[in-house]
Amino acid sequence: MSNYYSKVFQNEISGVIKIEDKIMVDPREICGPIAIIYRSHLAYMAKELKVYRIGTGQFDFLMVLYRKDGISQENLAKILKVSKATSTRAIQNLEKEGYVYRQRDINDLRAYRVYLTERGKEIREVVLEKSIYFVDTLLSNFTPEEKEVFRQLIQKASFKFNETGLEPPYLDMPNDMK
Repeated sequence: MSNYYSKVFQNEISGVIKIEDKIMVDPREICGPIAIIYRSHLAYMAKELKVYRIGTGQFDFLMVLYRKDGISQENLAKILKVSKATSTRAIQNLEKEGYVYRQRDINDLRAYRVYLTERGKEIREVVLEKSIYFVDTLLSNFTPEEKEVFRQLIQKASFKFNETGLEPPYLDMPNDMK
């Protein structure tokens, strides 16, 4: 056993780990449930929107556009914390299905702005309805007070990654490693 692991004490029951003299919450106790919720949301939305030919994760792009129609493709990728390549693929697929279109930015001819088409606007209610149903199901065993506390805490936790200059580590990796 390596030196590092011999210094790690895990108490699986309480979800606490001790590394050297520091006692902290086991990251799996927080990140694991968040990951399960995220993957479940992706799977649910993909299944529900398959009939509309909206693929996994593409609904996230529509959700941003419903609030910020005409946003630059680069800012769309930044908001969603995805690579430019992932953003381009998703937008191309949505464009192919007639939900969005891209137009050169008149202030920066190297950039594109992404806009909803009429078809993209028409499907808004369906996308929102499916997303609301998922959240309602997720929180169905919560009291109204617990729902509000959960909303506030999850917003507070995610706020850190929305601060200027703070990006998840994978976005700082060289392009050939993404």
